Amino acid sequence: MERLLRLDRRVIFAFVVLGVTVPMVVDFHFPIEASPPVQAAYDTIERLAAAGDRPVALVCFSYGASTEPEMQPMARAVLRHLFSRDVRVVVMCLWPEAHGLAQEALETTAREAGRTYGKDYVYVGYKPGTTSVILNLGQSFRDTFPQDAWGASVDPLALTSGLQNLGDFDLVVDLAAGDSVQYWWIPFGQEKFGMPFAAGCTAGMAPDLYPFLQSGQLAGLVGGLVSQVHTTPPP
Repeated sequence: MERLLRLDRRVIFAFVVLGVTVPMVVDFHFPIEASPPVQAAYDTIERLAAAGDRPVALVCFSYGASTEPEMQPMARAVLRHLFSRDVRVVVMCLWPEAHGLAQEALETTAREAGRTYGKDYVYVGYKPGTTSVILNLGQSFRDTFPQDAWGASVDPLALTSGLQNLGDFDLVVDLAAGDSVQYWWIPFGQEKFGMPFAAGCTAGMAPDLYPFLQSGQLAGLVGGLVSQVHTTPPP
């Protein structure tokens, strides 16, 4: 210990320089493995594509600006996967802060995939009411969202003209930074109407949602990076 304390600071600086420069020069590759909950979410979307007949997914944005660094890349990844498998997408928001984030993620990924608004994707925007909105969707999509986010009627749109309620969606995905998965969507949506349901969430939320994977109420779960690296679901 005394030798280390007497070590010339120039030696320490040399090690710091090496620690910074070597990773910049040498290309490092570390294996990236999907955890079982994330793989289940991926496989759920893959099964939609295999079913044919251009399935329809409802993606709900339930997060705000404070969790954008964690959730926005996840949202883009989910949308890119859906578009790449020719799944049509309807996007909605249950958080008022999510409106701009949802629009940016949807328009970016739709443009990348060459999708057409009204035919391949529709954005109906934010509606207040949380659980009431979900219950109303279970009864009538058109009564809940008669217009899209820009005030145009959804009736003439090819994608939404045939949608009646939640039962017409082949998959519902909630991207959440709060308790919308377990307190809004599962009791008032998945349990009541039985639609396939998956979720994406922040790292801190993921462990609390593992029981819903075990019960089958969640078809898959995309958790934040930290929880996926350091946490595994209970047996």
